[in-house]
Amino acid sequence: RKLVLTSRGEQLHRQAHLLVRQAHAFEAFAQTLPESRTQQITLVYDPFVPQSFLQAFISECSRAQVRLSLWCASRFEAEKALKSGNADMAICQAVNRTLGNEMEWSALGAIELNFYAAKALFAGQETPLTLLNLALEPQLVMHAHADEQITQRLQLSGQSLFINERAMLQSLMEQGQGWGFLPTHFQAQKWHQVEVLPTEVGYQGLNITLVALWAPGGRKHPLIHHLSGRLQQLWLQMG
Repeated sequence: RKLVLTSRGEQLHRQAHLLVRQAHAFEAFAQTLPESRTQQITLVYDPFVPQSFLQAFISECSRAQVRLSLWCASRFEAEKALKSGNADMAICQAVNRTLGNEMEWSALGAIELNFYAAKALFAGQETPLTLLNLALEPQLVMHAHADEQITQRLQLSGQSLFINERAMLQSLMEQGQGWGFLPTHFQAQKWHQVEVLPTEVGYQGLNITLVALWAPGGRKHPLIHHLSGRLQQLWLQMG
């Protein structure tokens, strides 16, 4: 008995033949495209990292044909992302504990901090303000899940309002919703009706150190090691 295609079978055969031709045409077209940039890294950074420094690093990665994905988080979140493979590098605050073999790191440099608030928040109180004065008012903080050392270093008030977006932080501070212990490069004294707070602790030596972290090994390690060196050079150039 001779096998023949039904009319429906002939229709499916023609459609399949057309699909195969289209697939071959697409493959030929794809081979003519220039090779895409395949290197990509994800960077997690502390809210206190200067934006100008990050912008310089973005430009550096662009010149090196590296796609860069960035998001802002505390050190606790950054280390968790590095360990899980959801991030390749992090710029965090230094802490006084060993990392063992889990992380590689390099120091970048220090940023200065000072106290800021709306002029009306502590109006009528004697200056310099005491730590008790500060502890009785809400503090605006930018680190949701800071480890204990960072909390002890940066958080003085028993009351805190978390906000990690700088424009919203500025709005809350201008409205007198709390005071902040912030990097001087934020230039918060230029915000509307915001001033530097004179305190009993002064401002000399109020700084934190930033470090770059990354997980050892892995396919991207040579690239990350190179970029960590560029981070150090960029920091020195901007200093």
